[in-house]
Parts: sequence; C-alpha cells; structure tokens
Amino acid sequence: MRFGLIGAGAFGALRAAAVRKSTTNRLTAVFDQAQEAARSVAGKDAKVFASPQSLIEADDVDAVIISTPPQFHEPLAVAAAKNGKHAIVEKPMAPTVEACRRMVQAATEAKKLLTIGFNHRYFPALKMLRDTVSSGELGKLSHVRAFAGHNGLANFRAPWFYDPEIQGGGALTDNGIHVLDLCRYVMGDFREIYGQTRNNVWELGEAEDNAFGLFRNDDGVVCSLHATWTEWKGYRFHVEAYGDRGMARAYYAPMQFMKIIVGKPGGPPKRTTNYYPGAIIREKLKGWQTTTIAALQEEMDDFAALASGETRDKGRLSTGQDGLRSMEVVKATYASGKAVQAIKLDPLPELWEITPR
Repeated sequence: MRFGLIGAGAFGALRAAAVRKSTTNRLTAVFDQAQEAARSVAGKDAKVFASPQSLIEADDVDAVIISTPPQFHEPLAVAAAKNGKHAIVEKPMAPTVEACRRMVQAATEAKKLLTIGFNHRYFPALKMLRDTVSSGELGKLSHVRAFAGHNGLANFRAPWFYDPEIQGGGALTDNGIHVLDLCRYVMGDFREIYGQTRNNVWELGEAEDNAFGLFRNDDGVVCSLHATWTEWKGYRFHVEAYGDRGMARAYYAPMQFMKIIVGKPGGPPKRTTNYYPGAIIREKLKGWQTTTIAALQEEMDDFAALASGETRDKGRLSTGQDGLRSMEVVKATYASGKAVQAIKLDPLPELWEITPR
C-alpha cells in the first residue's frame, strides 16, 4: 500500500519511520505547512506536495495518514474519502461528535476504510490482555479498571494540546482516550456513562486536569477509569480485567503483563508475569519511540491488508466507529458530570462494506 502523510511533526515522523520498516508498504507522499519538516520526513523516496489536497488527489497514494492537529482531521478525512482514499486519523478523531459522525458518513458512502490511531492496542501487553479475556480464561468478566496519567503541561509541545476547542477536552481526550478505547477493546461497547471532572490544579477552564468515568456495557460489565494530568510520579497507564476465575493486567511504562488464575472464587492463585526485557532495554538505549514505531508498523500492516481485501480484520484495528464512540463517551462523561446523572448511548451502527484499492 502506498501511503501519503499529512503532518510531518513529531508523531508524523514516527508514522513515516513505521511505514519504512514495513516490507509491504511504502511512503510515497508527504505534506506539511513547514516544508523543511516535510522534506526531512520524505527523504529520498517520497514526494513533497505543496498542498494537502494535491497529495490526496495523487495517483500514487492509496491511503492517507492524517497526523495534524485535531481540528483539521474532519476536512482532510472527508476529502480523502471523496477522492477514493482510505485514511488513518490520529487520536482524538475530532473535537466534536458531529465532526466524527461526518467523517464516518463520508467513509461509509465511499466504502473506504477509516481507522483511528489508537496504536496502544498493538502493545504486546495489551494484545495479551485482550486475548486472555477473549479466551474465557478469566471466566465471566465482572469489571475493568483503567488509569492513564502524566504530570501535566510540561509534556506538551504546544498550547493547542490542552486547548479544548482543538482537542475536544482535557485529560480525557489526551491520555485518557487511549485507555478509554482500550477498555472498549477488552470488554466491548459502553452504553451507560457516569462521569466527573476536576480542573482545580492547572485551572485551564474547560480542559479538565482529572476525569473520572464509570461505564457499563449491555452485559452489565462495569469499567472505572481515571485520566489525569497530575500524576506526579510521571507517565504511566494500565488496564485491568477481573473475572470470576481470575484477573489480568497490562501496564506501561515499562511494558508488563500479569495474570492470576484462581480457577474458582477463593481458589489458590496461579500467577504469570511477563516483563518484556527486550522492549525495556531497547527503550532505555533508543527511547520510547521504538515501542511506538513497532506498534504503528503492525497497525498499518493490518490496515493495508484489510483495505486491500487480503485478509479479515483481526479485531485490533480501531475503526471510525470506535473513534466516534470514544468521543461520544468523552462528551457524555462531561455532560454527566454537569448534570450529576448517568447518560445512555444508542447502539453503534454496523461496519460498512470496504471497497479494496
């Protein structure tokens, strides 16, 4: 698959590196308003375009990676669909639910693949967590607990990262939306939302520094989630799943997986732990970016295979519907906090048919 990249910033550069590590995909086109950044990312094997529209219309581009600030996601994704191109859009999908719906509608009408860059689904510990739950090894799933946090504004490269008009919110649309998606990835869709937020530390108005959510699916499984910009210990996240025969936990950073199987309530525990020393050593020597690039490569390989009609979806790709639902959950969490009452969501529509390239 021939990818065109719109947005050659820090994360766009990681996308480009991931495409180049693939044995089946190629980076053929790059656009960024900063042409020097575009030329740096494009290297010798990709063409630099003068506008995003000219890249989208290019004959040697099959799919577009949209790695721009979120307020540009909708027009670019809609343009890609109208020009018969598949698209990968970074998280959050868009600042508003309405924009997300229009993106899904455009892809649906064009029968093109639209996915959202929730690449944490491809972290080894998270894949193992999801597969453990899916196997039934934990028994009947009871609840999921999730946390994502870092220590605040020093982690952001620009003020727009904490501007709710651009991001759609605060901590919940920043690091929290990753674990929100991971919880749905593990336990299925959310239908009932209750939330609370706080903004009394960084005092950024509508951009909350702490968000708390309590979510329930149609089977009665409950998820509790905390997203924060006041985790003074530094960046980390985890997702835990509990059933009547055991529990499993995925953690980062560093990458860890733990599973405890009890067989029956109160039974003797059997513990298994994976520490992923290769990933830990690689990150110490070459940085956390290496883990992200590996996840992005696997994500885009799955994307290319599905978009080309070569294979069935393995269930790891985060679709446009997943991105839409994540933003619906975010906005419902905010609305719930203001109204101090639970909010129910309608079921998601079925996946659309995809026309291969």
